[in-house]
Amino acid sequence: MKISRYGNRGFSGGGNKSSERTAIFRKRFSVGDILQGKLIKWYQPKLGWVVIQDLELLASIQTNAAPGDILTFHVEQLYPDIILKEINPAHLNSQGAYVNPTEVTRIFVSNRAAFQSQANSIFTQLQAEKIISAKKRKIRFLDLLEKDVKTAVLFFKTLNCAARLNSVLRSTRLFYMPWLIPCGLNQEIVLKTKTDTENPDNSFYELLLSLDLPPSTPVRFKVMYKKPQCGFKLLANDPRIKSLLEPGFKTNFPEFIGTERIPQHNAGGALAELLNG
Repeated sequence: MKISRYGNRGFSGGGNKSSERTAIFRKRFSVGDILQGKLIKWYQPKLGWVVIQDLELLASIQTNAAPGDILTFHVEQLYPDIILKEINPAHLNSQGAYVNPTEVTRIFVSNRAAFQSQANSIFTQLQAEKIISAKKRKIRFLDLLEKDVKTAVLFFKTLNCAARLNSVLRSTRLFYMPWLIPCGLNQEIVLKTKTDTENPDNSFYELLLSLDLPPSTPVRFKVMYKKPQCGFKLLANDPRIKSLLEPGFKTNFPEFIGTERIPQHNAGGALAELLNG
């Protein structure tokens, strides 16, 4: 019987004893169950004996676990083969459900793209109305969304993905607020917090707003805050964006630090920052 870490592998091997273990396993467990197994000993490199409850299984393990280590598995499938996936226990939410950050991120991006396409008329109207207040712009956005059920469903599916990700992230949060900049596409906001448990006032906050301005020009805003100081940077590779935005920032915002090119690790947007968090 084999179990793989961060990958799928079915049970295999061994005659009547293996068949008995397979039958017992199917009676005890259901798809979606979270199981823990203890590594007893290595059989050979990447292959070791583990115990899940009282079932002793030969498992394929890709990490440098030591005998006695407790490994966590997600039951992916019971038929026709039993397939388990070893998971990072940090990806269990407060209800004990497994959330795969990479998979949920993929769904978030897909839902966001579908929503943006469907909501084009809403964004066009918001842009035309030029509402200065972000709070009032949000209210207007929700008012327009209420009149379009299909678009609303896609929006809340996108928000649901963000909520699922946030349920397993410890010091990082993802937000989706498309009304902030109606002309921008692929918007996402990631807030990373470095908490000082002894002195919360000494905690550091870093926020990255990522979006693409028409037609498809990537722009990032990085905001950094540590009480009592706050500053922000404009990140852009297109010199036209710098010449367009930088003068106004310098004039109106003493917190503006300057403009930099988008670093490679932010090229994929704030979600890349989130998954690295």
